[in-house]
Amino acid sequence: MISVIIPSYRPQQHTIDCLESIKQQTLDSSQFEVIVVLNGERKPYEAMLLKALPYNGRLLYSPKASACSSRNMGIDEARGEYICFIDDDDKVSPTYLEALLKVADRDTIAASNCLSIFDDGHTECNSYTEEYRSKSPRGTQPFYIPKKIFSVPWMKLIHRDIIGDRRFNEVFPSGQDALLMFKISDRMNKVKFTSADAIYYWRQRSGSLHQMGLGKLISKYGRLAWAYTGIYLKHPFSYNFLFYTTRILASCNAILKRK
Repeated sequence: MISVIIPSYRPQQHTIDCLESIKQQTLDSSQFEVIVVLNGERKPYEAMLLKALPYNGRLLYSPKASACSSRNMGIDEARGEYICFIDDDDKVSPTYLEALLKVADRDTIAASNCLSIFDDGHTECNSYTEEYRSKSPRGTQPFYIPKKIFSVPWMKLIHRDIIGDRRFNEVFPSGQDALLMFKISDRMNKVKFTSADAIYYWRQRSGSLHQMGLGKLISKYGRLAWAYTGIYLKHPFSYNFLFYTTRILASCNAILKRK
């Protein structure tokens, strides 16, 4: 069984679209549950989500306006053997969950194709698409080969034993997604991509890091690199040194490219 965890803050039409895409899954509804965690303001959003929620879904509430806190709550409440994270302004193709479940197991993280989606409905390729195209033909492979995909928790299916008692860092100011993925990497083994028709549609929004000043970028990624190092040095023989190195280089690259 899969537990789909969706944090939602001030949900809008994109959230309804997200839930509709989950209702259209080809995977039998008995094989997955949907956990939506509304965080921050409760009204009028609760009624809207209850109306849109799939019948195999549950709505939880957290007063703390935090995606990390909401995801942690979702993990704690999840009943599934596998965990699947989806952001509430993104959506997925009809075969998404079925294709992920087909290739996942306790030692293999399943990863999907990814396209950027814009408010006008058109889609474009992105760096995750390029990663999929270059790495998916290799079949099952060590997790550190398609390293790009492990900067985010979505776009994949993860066995709950890999996550275990690890949770998103609610204190760390930013970069919690990448930080958790690195933290659980000592329990990761292999990764395998789905067929190309299983697509995670990543919503592109204005603003965000592309408009972040250099000083804030250095602070964000410098703290992130320091956190990676702290985790690695505590258990240097448990973590893959190559993967650790790519995380540090990715942080430096993000500053240089300002993204």
